[in-house]
Amino acid sequence: MNLLLQSSISRVLLLRSLAIVVQFVAVLICHFLLELDLALPSLLSVIALESVFQLLSVWLLRRRIRRNERVGSLSIVWQLLADIFFLSLLLAFSGGATNAFVSLLLLPIMIAAVTLPVRHTMMITAVAIAVYSGLMLMLPEHQGTHHMAQMRSHFIAMWVNFVISALVVATLVSALARTLARQQKAMATNREEQMRAEQLLALGNAAAQATHQLATPLGSLALLQEELAELTAQDKGLAPVVSELGVPIKQCQQQLNLFRQRAGQLRAAQESQGGHYFCCLGDLLSEIQQAFALQFPAQRLVCNGFDGLKAQRLRSDPLLSAAFLNLLANAVRANELVQQTSIHMTIKVDNDESHWRIEDLGGGFNSEHLASLGSAVMASAHGLGVALWLSNATIERVGGRLALGNVAQGACIDVFIPMVRG
Repeated sequence: MNLLLQSSISRVLLLRSLAIVVQFVAVLICHFLLELDLALPSLLSVIALESVFQLLSVWLLRRRIRRNERVGSLSIVWQLLADIFFLSLLLAFSGGATNAFVSLLLLPIMIAAVTLPVRHTMMITAVAIAVYSGLMLMLPEHQGTHHMAQMRSHFIAMWVNFVISALVVATLVSALARTLARQQKAMATNREEQMRAEQLLALGNAAAQATHQLATPLGSLALLQEELAELTAQDKGLAPVVSELGVPIKQCQQQLNLFRQRAGQLRAAQESQGGHYFCCLGDLLSEIQQAFALQFPAQRLVCNGFDGLKAQRLRSDPLLSAAFLNLLANAVRANELVQQTSIHMTIKVDNDESHWRIEDLGGGFNSEHLASLGSAVMASAHGLGVALWLSNATIERVGGRLALGNVAQGACIDVFIPMVRG
Protein backbone atom coordinates (compact mmCIF):
# COMPACT_ATOMS: atom_id res chain seq x y z
CA MET A 1 0.00 0.00 0.00
CA ASN A 2 1.23 3.51 -0.87
CA LEU A 3 1.75 5.11 2.54
CA LEU A 4 1.61 8.66 1.14
CA LEU A 5 -1.78 8.08 -0.50
CA GLN A 6 -3.02 6.28 2.61
CA SER A 7 -2.03 9.28 4.72
CA SER A 8 -3.68 11.67 2.26
CA ILE A 9 -7.00 9.84 2.16
CA SER A 10 -6.96 9.55 5.96
CA ARG A 11 -6.62 13.32 6.21
CA VAL A 12 -9.48 13.79 3.73
CA LEU A 13 -11.72 11.56 5.85
CA LEU A 14 -10.71 13.39 9.03
CA LEU A 15 -11.50 16.77 7.46
CA ARG A 16 -14.89 15.47 6.31
CA SER A 17 -15.69 14.28 9.84
CA LEU A 18 -14.94 17.75 11.18
CA ALA A 19 -16.94 19.31 8.34
CA ILE A 20 -20.00 17.19 9.13
CA VAL A 21 -19.95 18.33 12.76
CA VAL A 22 -19.51 21.99 11.74
CA GLN A 23 -22.29 21.72 9.14
CA PHE A 24 -24.73 20.21 11.62
CA VAL A 25 -24.00 22.82 14.30
CA ALA A 26 -24.12 25.68 11.78
CA VAL A 27 -27.52 24.59 10.42
CA LEU A 28 -29.00 24.37 13.91
CA ILE A 29 -27.62 27.78 14.93
CA CYS A 30 -28.87 29.49 11.76
CA HIS A 31 -32.33 27.97 12.05
CA PHE A 32 -33.02 28.19 15.79
CA LEU A 33 -30.85 31.08 17.03
CA LEU A 34 -30.63 33.36 13.99
CA GLU A 35 -34.12 32.30 12.83
CA LEU A 36 -33.10 32.15 9.16
CA ASP A 37 -35.51 30.63 6.70
CA LEU A 38 -33.74 27.37 5.80
CA ALA A 39 -34.94 24.13 4.23
CA LEU A 40 -34.11 22.33 7.47
CA PRO A 41 -35.37 18.80 6.52
CA SER A 42 -33.46 18.87 3.24
CA LEU A 43 -30.25 20.12 4.84
CA LEU A 44 -30.40 17.54 7.64
CA SER A 45 -31.09 14.81 5.08
CA VAL A 46 -27.96 15.79 3.10
CA ILE A 47 -25.86 15.81 6.29
CA ALA A 48 -27.24 12.39 7.26
CA LEU A 49 -26.45 11.00 3.80
CA GLU A 50 -22.96 12.46 4.03
CA SER A 51 -22.49 10.86 7.46
CA VAL A 52 -23.49 7.44 6.12
CA PHE A 53 -21.07 7.85 3.21
CA GLN A 54 -18.34 8.87 5.67
CA LEU A 55 -18.85 5.79 7.85
CA LEU A 56 -18.78 3.56 4.78
CA SER A 57 -15.56 5.21 3.53
CA VAL A 58 -13.82 4.79 6.89
CA TRP A 59 -14.86 1.14 7.06
CA LEU A 60 -13.59 0.44 3.53
CA LEU A 61 -10.26 2.18 4.22
CA ARG A 62 -9.67 0.20 7.42
CA ARG A 63 -10.51 -3.05 5.62
CA ARG A 64 -8.00 -2.23 2.87
CA ILE A 65 -5.34 -1.46 5.45
CA ARG A 66 -5.96 -4.77 7.24
CA ARG A 67 -5.77 -6.67 3.95
CA ASN A 68 -2.78 -4.62 2.77
CA GLU A 69 -4.63 -3.74 -0.43
CA ARG A 70 -3.54 -0.98 -2.76
CA VAL A 71 -4.95 2.52 -2.30
CA GLY A 72 -4.60 4.43 -5.56
CA SER A 73 -5.03 8.08 -6.44
CA LEU A 74 -8.51 7.34 -7.82
CA SER A 75 -9.68 6.65 -4.27
CA ILE A 76 -8.87 10.24 -3.32
CA VAL A 77 -10.50 11.49 -6.53
CA TRP A 78 -13.78 9.80 -5.65
CA GLN A 79 -13.64 11.14 -2.10
CA LEU A 80 -13.10 14.70 -3.33
CA LEU A 81 -15.88 14.37 -5.91
CA ALA A 82 -18.15 13.20 -3.09
CA ASP A 83 -17.20 16.28 -1.04
CA ILE A 84 -18.06 18.54 -3.96
CA PHE A 85 -21.38 16.73 -4.43
CA PHE A 86 -22.47 17.04 -0.79
CA LEU A 87 -21.31 20.67 -0.57
CA SER A 88 -23.21 21.54 -3.75
CA LEU A 89 -26.42 20.04 -2.27
CA LEU A 90 -25.98 22.00 0.95
CA LEU A 91 -25.42 25.20 -1.02
CA ALA A 92 -28.39 24.51 -3.30
CA PHE A 93 -30.72 24.27 -0.26
CA SER A 94 -29.25 27.35 1.45
CA GLY A 95 -29.05 30.11 -1.12
CA GLY A 96 -26.97 28.62 -3.92
CA ALA A 97 -24.40 31.02 -5.38
CA THR A 98 -25.54 33.74 -2.95
CA ASN A 99 -24.31 31.68 0.02
CA ALA A 100 -21.18 33.21 1.51
CA PHE A 101 -19.66 29.72 1.98
CA VAL A 102 -19.67 28.93 -1.75
CA SER A 103 -15.91 29.59 -1.77
CA LEU A 104 -15.48 26.33 0.19
CA LEU A 105 -15.53 24.66 -3.23
CA LEU A 106 -11.87 25.70 -3.41
CA LEU A 107 -10.91 23.25 -0.65
CA PRO A 108 -11.18 20.06 -2.76
CA ILE A 109 -9.10 21.78 -5.45
CA MET A 110 -6.38 22.63 -2.92
CA ILE A 111 -6.29 19.06 -1.60
CA ALA A 112 -6.14 17.66 -5.13
CA ALA A 113 -3.31 20.04 -6.10
CA VAL A 114 -1.19 18.81 -3.21
CA THR A 115 -1.89 15.08 -3.37
CA LEU A 116 -2.98 14.13 -6.92
CA PRO A 117 -1.43 14.11 -10.41
CA VAL A 118 -2.05 17.11 -12.65
CA ARG A 119 -4.74 15.42 -14.77
CA HIS A 120 -6.80 14.50 -11.70
CA THR A 121 -6.34 17.98 -10.24
CA MET A 122 -7.64 19.56 -13.43
CA MET A 123 -10.63 17.21 -13.39
CA ILE A 124 -11.52 18.20 -9.81
CA THR A 125 -11.10 21.86 -10.77
CA ALA A 126 -13.40 21.47 -13.78
CA VAL A 127 -16.08 19.76 -11.66
CA ALA A 128 -15.93 22.48 -8.97
CA ILE A 129 -16.23 25.24 -11.59
CA ALA A 130 -19.13 23.38 -13.22
CA VAL A 131 -20.92 23.10 -9.85
CA TYR A 132 -20.47 26.81 -9.15
CA SER A 133 -21.69 27.61 -12.67
CA GLY A 134 -24.77 25.44 -12.09
CA LEU A 135 -25.52 27.31 -8.88
CA MET A 136 -25.21 30.57 -10.81
CA LEU A 137 -27.77 29.37 -13.34
CA MET A 138 -30.16 28.63 -10.48
CA LEU A 139 -30.23 32.29 -9.44
CA PRO A 140 -33.76 33.71 -9.84
CA GLU A 141 -34.32 36.39 -12.47
CA HIS A 142 -34.96 39.79 -10.86
CA GLN A 143 -36.66 42.39 -12.99
CA GLY A 144 -37.11 46.10 -12.53
CA THR A 145 -34.88 47.41 -9.74
CA HIS A 146 -31.41 48.79 -10.28
CA HIS A 147 -30.32 47.25 -6.96
CA MET A 148 -31.20 43.74 -8.11
CA ALA A 149 -29.24 44.22 -11.34
CA GLN A 150 -26.20 45.33 -9.33
CA MET A 151 -26.47 42.29 -7.07
CA ARG A 152 -26.58 40.00 -10.07
CA SER A 153 -23.47 41.69 -11.47
CA HIS A 154 -21.85 41.20 -8.07
CA PHE A 155 -22.62 37.46 -8.11
CA ILE A 156 -21.24 37.17 -11.64
CA ALA A 157 -18.05 38.92 -10.49
CA MET A 158 -17.82 36.43 -7.58
CA TRP A 159 -18.12 33.58 -10.09
CA VAL A 160 -15.33 35.04 -12.24
CA ASN A 161 -13.20 35.49 -9.12
CA PHE A 162 -13.82 31.85 -8.15
CA VAL A 163 -12.85 30.58 -11.61
CA ILE A 164 -9.60 32.58 -11.56
CA SER A 165 -8.82 31.48 -7.99
CA ALA A 166 -9.52 27.84 -8.84
CA LEU A 167 -7.24 27.90 -11.89
CA VAL A 168 -4.46 29.66 -9.97
CA VAL A 169 -4.68 27.17 -7.10
CA ALA A 170 -4.78 24.20 -9.46
CA THR A 171 -1.71 25.34 -11.41
CA LEU A 172 0.42 27.19 -8.88
CA VAL A 173 -0.11 24.96 -5.84
CA SER A 174 0.22 21.85 -7.99
CA ALA A 175 3.53 23.11 -9.43
CA LEU A 176 4.84 23.99 -5.97
CA ALA A 177 3.83 20.56 -4.64
CA ARG A 178 5.63 18.81 -7.53
CA THR A 179 8.74 20.93 -6.98
CA LEU A 180 8.73 20.12 -3.27
CA ALA A 181 8.28 16.40 -4.00
CA ARG A 182 11.23 16.46 -6.43
CA GLN A 183 13.39 18.26 -3.88
CA GLN A 184 12.50 15.74 -1.18
CA LYS A 185 13.26 12.87 -3.56
CA ALA A 186 16.62 14.44 -4.46
CA MET A 187 17.44 14.91 -0.77
CA ALA A 188 16.56 11.30 -0.04
CA THR A 189 18.72 10.15 -2.95
CA ASN A 190 21.63 12.28 -1.71
CA ARG A 191 21.27 10.82 1.78
CA GLU A 192 21.31 7.29 0.37
CA GLU A 193 24.38 8.07 -1.74
CA GLN A 194 26.14 9.61 1.25
CA MET A 195 25.36 6.56 3.40
CA ARG A 196 26.62 4.25 0.67
CA ALA A 197 29.78 6.34 0.28
CA GLU A 198 30.39 6.08 4.03
CA GLN A 199 29.88 2.31 3.87
CA LEU A 200 32.25 2.04 0.91
CA LEU A 201 34.83 4.11 2.77
CA ALA A 202 34.52 1.87 5.81
CA LEU A 203 34.94 -1.25 3.66
CA GLY A 204 37.90 0.35 1.87
CA ASN A 205 39.61 1.18 5.15
CA ALA A 206 39.02 -2.35 6.40
CA ALA A 207 40.43 -3.80 3.16
CA ALA A 208 43.48 -1.54 3.30
CA GLN A 209 44.12 -2.47 6.93
CA ALA A 210 43.72 -6.19 6.16
CA THR A 211 46.12 -5.87 3.21
CA HIS A 212 48.71 -4.12 5.35
CA GLN A 213 48.41 -6.73 8.08
CA LEU A 214 48.63 -9.66 5.63
CA ALA A 215 51.73 -8.41 3.82
CA THR A 216 54.19 -9.32 6.59
CA PRO A 217 52.91 -12.85 7.39
CA LEU A 218 52.67 -13.62 3.66
CA GLY A 219 56.29 -12.56 3.22
CA SER A 220 57.29 -14.79 6.12
CA LEU A 221 55.33 -17.74 4.65
CA ALA A 222 57.06 -17.22 1.29
CA LEU A 223 60.48 -17.33 2.94
CA LEU A 224 59.57 -20.46 4.90
CA GLN A 225 58.27 -22.11 1.75
CA GLU A 226 61.52 -21.37 -0.08
CA GLU A 227 63.57 -22.79 2.81
CA LEU A 228 61.36 -25.89 2.92
CA ALA A 229 61.81 -26.31 -0.83
CA GLU A 230 65.59 -26.28 -0.42
CA LEU A 231 65.46 -28.76 2.49
CA THR A 232 63.12 -31.17 0.74
CA ALA A 233 64.59 -30.87 -2.76
CA GLN A 234 65.86 -34.49 -2.59
CA ASP A 235 62.75 -35.88 -0.90
CA LYS A 236 60.46 -37.15 -3.65
CA GLY A 237 57.51 -37.38 -1.25
CA LEU A 238 57.62 -33.89 0.25
CA ALA A 239 58.98 -31.86 -2.65
CA PRO A 240 55.69 -31.79 -4.67
CA VAL A 241 53.73 -30.86 -1.56
CA VAL A 242 56.05 -27.97 -0.70
CA SER A 243 56.01 -26.79 -4.32
CA GLU A 244 52.22 -26.89 -4.38
CA LEU A 245 52.18 -24.85 -1.15
CA GLY A 246 53.94 -22.01 -2.95
CA VAL A 247 51.12 -21.57 -5.51
CA PRO A 248 48.48 -20.03 -3.18
CA ILE A 249 51.17 -17.96 -1.46
CA LYS A 250 52.19 -16.45 -4.81
CA GLN A 251 48.55 -15.85 -5.70
CA CYS A 252 48.01 -13.95 -2.45
CA GLN A 253 51.13 -11.87 -3.07
CA GLN A 254 49.94 -11.06 -6.59
CA GLN A 255 46.57 -9.95 -5.24
CA LEU A 256 48.26 -7.70 -2.69
CA ASN A 257 50.43 -6.17 -5.41
CA LEU A 258 47.35 -5.65 -7.57
CA PHE A 259 45.63 -3.92 -4.68
CA ARG A 260 48.59 -1.55 -4.30
CA GLN A 261 48.61 -0.83 -8.04
CA ARG A 262 44.92 0.03 -8.04
CA ALA A 263 45.36 2.30 -5.06
CA GLY A 264 48.08 4.12 -6.99
CA GLN A 265 45.87 4.32 -10.08
CA LEU A 266 43.08 5.82 -8.02
CA ARG A 267 45.39 8.50 -6.65
CA ALA A 268 46.80 9.25 -10.11
CA ALA A 269 43.34 9.48 -11.68
CA GLN A 270 42.16 11.82 -8.94
CA GLU A 271 45.18 14.10 -9.20
CA SER A 272 45.83 14.25 -12.94
CA GLN A 273 42.33 13.90 -14.45
CA GLY A 274 40.08 15.32 -11.75
CA GLY A 275 38.53 11.92 -11.09
CA HIS A 276 37.83 11.13 -14.79
CA TYR A 277 39.37 7.90 -16.06
CA PHE A 278 39.19 6.29 -19.48
CA CYS A 279 40.55 3.07 -20.95
CA CYS A 280 40.43 0.98 -24.09
CA LEU A 281 37.93 -1.82 -24.14
CA GLY A 282 40.66 -4.28 -25.13
CA ASP A 283 42.88 -3.30 -22.19
CA LEU A 284 40.01 -3.78 -19.75
CA LEU A 285 39.13 -7.14 -21.28
CA SER A 286 42.76 -8.30 -21.16
CA GLU A 287 43.04 -7.37 -17.49
CA ILE A 288 39.80 -9.22 -16.72
CA GLN A 289 40.92 -12.35 -18.59
CA GLN A 290 44.32 -12.44 -16.90
CA ALA A 291 42.84 -12.05 -13.42
CA PHE A 292 40.14 -14.64 -14.17
CA ALA A 293 42.68 -17.20 -15.42
CA LEU A 294 44.81 -16.61 -12.33
CA GLN A 295 42.01 -16.93 -9.79
CA PHE A 296 39.81 -19.56 -11.45
CA PRO A 297 42.03 -21.91 -13.47
CA ALA A 298 39.38 -24.63 -13.47
CA GLN A 299 36.82 -22.39 -15.20
CA ARG A 300 36.70 -21.27 -18.85
CA LEU A 301 35.75 -17.70 -19.78
CA VAL A 302 34.27 -17.56 -23.29
CA CYS A 303 34.29 -14.02 -24.72
CA ASN A 304 32.05 -13.12 -27.66
CA GLY A 305 31.48 -9.98 -29.72
CA PHE A 306 34.77 -8.25 -28.87
CA ASP A 307 36.27 -8.38 -32.37
CA GLY A 308 36.60 -4.89 -33.82
CA LEU A 309 35.70 -3.20 -30.53
CA LYS A 310 38.91 -3.51 -28.53
CA ALA A 311 40.26 -0.13 -29.63
CA GLN A 312 37.16 1.76 -28.53
CA ARG A 313 37.36 3.78 -25.34
CA LEU A 314 34.91 3.72 -22.48
CA ARG A 315 34.50 5.52 -19.20
CA SER A 316 36.34 3.56 -16.60
CA ASP A 317 37.61 3.39 -13.07
CA PRO A 318 40.72 1.78 -11.61
CA LEU A 319 38.41 -0.65 -9.80
CA LEU A 320 36.23 -1.47 -12.81
CA SER A 321 38.11 -4.66 -13.64
CA ALA A 322 37.76 -5.73 -10.00
CA ALA A 323 34.01 -5.06 -10.27
CA PHE A 324 33.78 -7.37 -13.29
CA LEU A 325 35.89 -9.96 -11.48
CA ASN A 326 33.46 -9.90 -8.56
CA LEU A 327 30.60 -10.56 -10.97
CA LEU A 328 32.54 -13.38 -12.62
CA ALA A 329 33.36 -14.82 -9.18
CA ASN A 330 29.65 -15.08 -8.42
CA ALA A 331 29.12 -16.82 -11.77
CA VAL A 332 31.94 -19.24 -10.90
CA ARG A 333 30.29 -20.10 -7.57
CA ALA A 334 26.99 -20.75 -9.37
CA ASN A 335 28.77 -23.03 -11.87
CA GLU A 336 30.59 -24.95 -9.15
CA LEU A 337 27.31 -25.78 -7.42
CA VAL A 338 26.14 -27.65 -10.52
CA GLN A 339 29.59 -28.90 -11.69
CA GLN A 340 29.75 -26.61 -14.75
CA THR A 341 32.95 -24.98 -16.09
CA SER A 342 31.89 -22.45 -18.75
CA ILE A 343 31.04 -18.76 -18.35
CA HIS A 344 30.06 -16.63 -21.35
CA MET A 345 30.74 -12.90 -21.55
CA THR A 346 29.31 -11.00 -24.53
CA ILE A 347 29.56 -7.33 -25.44
CA LYS A 348 27.56 -5.09 -27.76
CA VAL A 349 27.98 -1.36 -28.40
CA ASP A 350 24.88 0.66 -29.21
CA ASN A 351 23.94 4.33 -28.82
CA ASP A 352 27.23 5.35 -27.19
CA GLU A 353 26.87 2.63 -24.56
CA SER A 354 28.56 -0.72 -24.14
CA HIS A 355 26.43 -3.65 -23.00
CA TRP A 356 28.30 -6.46 -21.20
CA ARG A 357 26.41 -9.68 -20.45
CA ILE A 358 27.76 -12.40 -18.16
CA GLU A 359 25.95 -15.75 -18.26
CA ASP A 360 26.61 -18.81 -16.13
CA LEU A 361 25.16 -22.31 -16.16
CA GLY A 362 24.01 -22.37 -12.54
CA GLY A 363 20.58 -22.36 -11.00
CA GLY A 364 19.88 -18.64 -11.52
CA PHE A 365 18.87 -15.93 -9.06
CA ASN A 366 15.87 -16.35 -6.80
CA SER A 367 13.27 -13.59 -6.44
CA GLU A 368 14.86 -12.19 -3.26
CA HIS A 369 18.22 -11.81 -4.97
CA LEU A 370 16.69 -10.17 -8.02
CA ALA A 371 14.94 -7.62 -5.83
CA SER A 372 17.87 -6.77 -3.55
CA LEU A 373 21.25 -7.71 -4.96
CA GLY A 374 23.36 -4.79 -6.09
CA SER A 375 21.32 -2.13 -4.29
CA ALA A 376 22.03 -3.18 -0.70
CA VAL A 377 24.29 -5.40 1.35
CA MET A 378 22.48 -8.60 2.22
CA ALA A 379 23.43 -11.76 3.98
CA SER A 380 24.37 -14.68 1.74
CA ALA A 381 25.95 -18.04 2.36
CA HIS A 382 27.94 -17.64 -0.87
CA GLY A 383 29.04 -14.01 -0.44
CA LEU A 384 26.82 -12.60 -3.19
CA GLY A 385 25.62 -9.50 -1.35
CA VAL A 386 28.76 -7.47 -0.63
CA ALA A 387 30.50 -8.36 -3.91
CA LEU A 388 27.57 -7.30 -6.08
CA TRP A 389 26.97 -4.21 -3.97
CA LEU A 390 30.59 -3.11 -4.40
CA SER A 391 30.50 -3.89 -8.13
CA ASN A 392 27.28 -1.92 -8.55
CA ALA A 393 28.77 1.06 -6.72
CA THR A 394 31.85 1.04 -8.99
CA ILE A 395 29.74 0.74 -12.15
CA GLU A 396 27.46 3.57 -11.09
CA ARG A 397 30.50 5.73 -10.36
CA VAL A 398 31.41 5.67 -14.08
CA GLY A 399 27.82 6.47 -15.09
CA GLY A 400 26.79 2.88 -15.79
CA ARG A 401 24.19 0.57 -14.39
CA LEU A 402 23.78 -3.09 -13.48
CA ALA A 403 20.81 -5.41 -13.98
CA LEU A 404 20.21 -8.98 -12.87
CA GLY A 405 18.13 -11.61 -14.58
CA ASN A 406 17.71 -15.26 -15.42
CA VAL A 407 18.07 -17.07 -18.74
CA ALA A 408 17.28 -20.62 -19.78
CA GLN A 409 20.80 -21.85 -18.89
CA GLY A 410 21.18 -20.03 -15.56
CA ALA A 411 21.70 -16.47 -14.35
CA CYS A 412 22.77 -13.41 -16.33
CA ILE A 413 24.19 -10.07 -15.25
CA ASP A 414 23.93 -7.10 -17.63
CA VAL A 415 26.35 -4.20 -17.24
CA PHE A 416 25.94 -0.96 -19.20
CA ILE A 417 28.92 1.42 -19.40
CA PRO A 418 29.05 4.70 -21.38
CA MET A 419 31.50 4.89 -24.29
CA VAL A 420 33.83 7.81 -25.08
CA ARG A 421 33.64 9.18 -28.60
CA GLY A 422 36.30 11.21 -30.34
